[in-house]
Amino acid sequence: PIFDTGRPVMGGPDQCEGWPVEPTLEYPYATDIEGLPSILTIAATGDPLAPYVGGVSLADTLGSSLLTVEGDQHGVIMSGNACVDATVASYLIDGETPASGARCQL
Repeated sequence: PIFDTGRPVMGGPDQCEGWPVEPTLEYPYATDIEGLPSILTIAATGDPLAPYVGGVSLADTLGSSLLTVEGDQHGVIMSGNACVDATVASYLIDGETPASGARCQL
Protein backbone atom coordinates (compact mmCIF):
# COMPACT_ATOMS: atom_id res chain seq x y z
CA PRO A 1 0.00 0.00 0.00
CA ILE A 2 2.87 2.44 0.65
CA PHE A 3 4.75 1.60 -2.53
CA ASP A 4 2.31 1.52 -5.39
CA THR A 5 2.92 -0.94 -8.21
CA GLY A 6 1.89 1.49 -10.93
CA ARG A 7 -1.83 1.64 -10.20
CA PRO A 8 -3.25 5.14 -9.67
CA VAL A 9 -3.92 5.85 -6.00
CA MET A 10 -6.81 8.14 -5.18
CA GLY A 11 -7.40 9.50 -1.71
CA GLY A 12 -4.61 7.58 -0.01
CA PRO A 13 -3.92 8.39 3.63
CA ASP A 14 -1.41 11.06 4.53
CA GLN A 15 1.35 9.12 6.28
CA CYS A 16 2.33 12.16 8.36
CA GLU A 17 -1.08 13.22 9.67
CA GLY A 18 -0.79 11.00 12.74
CA TRP A 19 2.68 12.25 13.73
CA PRO A 20 2.31 13.26 17.41
CA VAL A 21 4.77 16.19 17.41
CA GLU A 22 4.35 19.66 15.92
CA PRO A 23 7.16 20.74 13.52
CA THR A 24 9.92 22.91 14.99
CA LEU A 25 11.37 24.30 11.77
CA GLU A 26 10.00 27.28 9.95
CA TYR A 27 9.01 27.11 6.29
CA PRO A 28 10.78 26.77 3.93
CA TYR A 29 12.62 23.83 5.42
CA ALA A 30 16.15 22.69 4.61
CA THR A 31 17.60 25.92 3.27
CA ASP A 32 21.13 27.21 3.76
CA ILE A 33 22.37 24.10 5.57
CA GLU A 34 26.14 24.23 5.80
CA GLY A 35 28.16 21.06 5.35
CA LEU A 36 25.29 19.08 3.82
CA PRO A 37 26.74 16.06 2.00
CA SER A 38 25.85 15.24 -1.59
CA ILE A 39 22.28 13.97 -1.70
CA LEU A 40 20.51 11.88 -4.31
CA THR A 41 16.91 12.83 -5.07
CA ILE A 42 14.86 10.42 -7.19
CA ALA A 43 11.62 11.51 -8.84
CA ALA A 44 9.35 9.66 -11.25
CA THR A 45 7.66 11.71 -13.95
CA GLY A 46 4.25 10.13 -13.41
CA ASP A 47 4.34 9.23 -9.70
CA PRO A 48 0.70 9.15 -8.54
CA LEU A 49 1.56 10.15 -4.94
CA ALA A 50 4.57 12.47 -5.20
CA PRO A 51 4.40 14.83 -8.18
CA TYR A 52 7.58 15.06 -10.25
CA VAL A 53 7.73 18.84 -9.82
CA GLY A 54 8.05 18.26 -6.06
CA GLY A 55 11.14 16.09 -6.60
CA VAL A 56 12.67 18.74 -8.84
CA SER A 57 11.93 21.39 -6.21
CA LEU A 58 13.43 19.24 -3.43
CA ALA A 59 16.61 18.65 -5.44
CA ASP A 60 16.89 22.40 -6.15
CA THR A 61 16.26 23.31 -2.50
CA LEU A 62 18.87 20.85 -1.23
CA GLY A 63 21.33 21.57 -4.04
CA SER A 64 21.26 17.83 -4.68
CA SER A 65 21.57 15.53 -7.63
CA LEU A 66 18.33 14.49 -9.35
CA LEU A 67 17.67 11.15 -11.00
CA THR A 68 14.60 11.46 -13.22
CA VAL A 69 12.76 8.19 -13.73
CA GLU A 70 10.42 8.01 -16.71
CA GLY A 71 7.47 6.09 -15.33
CA ASP A 72 4.23 6.22 -13.39
CA GLN A 73 5.13 4.23 -10.29
CA HIS A 74 5.58 5.37 -6.71
CA GLY A 75 8.55 3.89 -4.86
CA VAL A 76 10.79 3.42 -7.89
CA ILE A 77 13.85 2.50 -5.82
CA MET A 78 12.14 -0.79 -5.03
CA SER A 79 11.06 -1.51 -8.61
CA GLY A 80 13.90 -3.86 -9.58
CA ASN A 81 14.96 -1.54 -12.41
CA ALA A 82 18.66 -2.05 -13.28
CA CYS A 83 19.28 1.63 -14.07
CA VAL A 84 17.71 2.86 -10.82
CA ASP A 85 19.37 0.09 -8.79
CA ALA A 86 22.83 0.92 -10.18
CA THR A 87 22.39 4.63 -9.43
CA VAL A 88 21.17 3.99 -5.88
CA ALA A 89 23.94 1.44 -5.24
CA SER A 90 26.60 3.89 -6.44
CA TYR A 91 25.21 6.50 -4.09
CA LEU A 92 24.82 4.26 -1.03
CA ILE A 93 28.06 2.32 -1.46
CA ASP A 94 30.43 4.91 -2.94
CA GLY A 95 28.70 8.23 -2.20
CA GLU A 96 28.56 8.99 -5.93
CA THR A 97 25.68 10.97 -7.37
CA PRO A 98 24.71 10.87 -11.04
CA ALA A 99 25.60 13.59 -13.53
CA SER A 100 23.17 16.40 -14.19
CA GLY A 101 20.30 15.30 -16.38
CA ALA A 102 20.52 11.60 -15.39
CA ARG A 103 17.47 9.58 -16.46
CA CYS A 104 16.17 6.02 -16.20
CA GLN A 105 13.21 4.33 -17.89
CA LEU A 106 10.86 2.00 -16.01
